[in-house]
Amino acid sequence: MPTYLIDTNVMLAASAYHSPLSALVDEAEPKEPVYRELIYNRLREFDLSDDSVLMDEECLIRDEYEKNMAFNSHMRDQEYGFQVLQYKQDRGLVKYVPIDVDSSSGEPIGVLSADLTAIVFDTDDRKWVASAVSAMDYLGIKCPILYGAESDWYMIKDELLKYDIQCDHLLPDAWYINKISGT
Repeated sequence: MPTYLIDTNVMLAASAYHSPLSALVDEAEPKEPVYRELIYNRLREFDLSDDSVLMDEECLIRDEYEKNMAFNSHMRDQEYGFQVLQYKQDRGLVKYVPIDVDSSSGEPIGVLSADLTAIVFDTDDRKWVASAVSAMDYLGIKCPILYGAESDWYMIKDELLKYDIQCDHLLPDAWYINKISGT
């Protein structure tokens, strides 16, 4: 079964679609319900599958999830995205890989090779790429990064593919092109 890295924006959009009581309804991108539904359906499919999720041993990914999907007291439950992670954990479908972390700036950042650092400008995204590289090195698997409303991934996906790092977008190409062009 495949293993995926799931960018936080997927978790947020799916959570916002899943419940009108989600604390993420106003914040999550994309705003359009039809696109949120696309993302939700993909995460729901993943949730019900035997596919695994990849996490880093330093917990940078989990920390980002927790920061963005706090326990929702109105729902008296976790946001849907976090429920998916917990369900995968309960079923033994979470794989962990080591990554190097640089905390010299005060914020922990995944360490990449110079070539990859030149491609991944968003320091918050480096943990995902570091984990994908580590999955190849330690587990011998290629682990696609699933993303929703994140144009940064869309802009660098072809460059990352040269390093065997696949980024799978969940929205139509036109959505990303319009966001990048500002229309």
